Amino acid sequence: PPPPVMKPAAPAKPVVTAAPALNAEAETKQLQATHDQMKKQNFFEVLGLKRDADPGAVKIAYLKAARSYHPDTVAPGSPEALAKLKADIFALISEANRTLSDAVLRADYAAELDAGGTGSKVDMEKIFRGEELFQKGRILVQARKYPDALKLFEEAVSCNPDEAEFYAWRGYAKFLQSKDKKLVTADVMKDLNLCVSKNPNVASAFYFLGYVQKANGDEKAALANFKKCVALDPKHIDAQRELRSAKK
Repeated sequence: PPPPVMKPAAPAKPVVTAAPALNAEAETKQLQATHDQMKKQNFFEVLGLKRDADPGAVKIAYLKAARSYHPDTVAPGSPEALAKLKADIFALISEANRTLSDAVLRADYAAELDAGGTGSKVDMEKIFRGEELFQKGRILVQARKYPDALKLFEEAVSCNPDEAEFYAWRGYAKFLQSKDKKLVTADVMKDLNLCVSKNPNVASAFYFLGYVQKANGDEKAALANFKKCVALDPKHIDAQRELRSAKK
């Protein structure tokens, strides 16, 4: 019989190895360099956008940056300097997004740049401080230390009264820390609605609205707000849980 035909051996697949993770010291140095560079840039440059970028491009650029620099991405046990740098960078990114996502604010900002200004009419140190306080307040809410969280949210609002999300969390903390829920509901709803009026894309605000409405027996309104929350943030676990519970 004829000798068997030997198939050529398949070429070996290259071994792909993941890039080694930066150690904390190297990451801190890298973040410091990034922060120093961003402080010299205008908001379009901070998000890596051209001046004619549309609102969709602004949102995509912001979300991409947030995935890298959001304070929640700080690994447990990281140095305080690293965590602060991420909070500062995220604050700058958030301010860029807030300005460029709002048609009026963006037009004023672009006009100032065209006139030769830096576009910076705000105290960035206060912006950074407000974001740092806000992130610490969120951690305290998770730890159920509501009065302490509320104090930090109050300070965050005073540092940056233009940041819509601060009002939502302040209202939520007010509701959670109060023993008489009905007594504080009007004040809480004022904060939550203020957030939505300033920025209708804050998913957590709609979850908080639903939470307060459900606690006060308005199941229909609560369900509508839980749906709005998930529409804005499909990964919002608490709102998803509420929607699943409503279907049972």
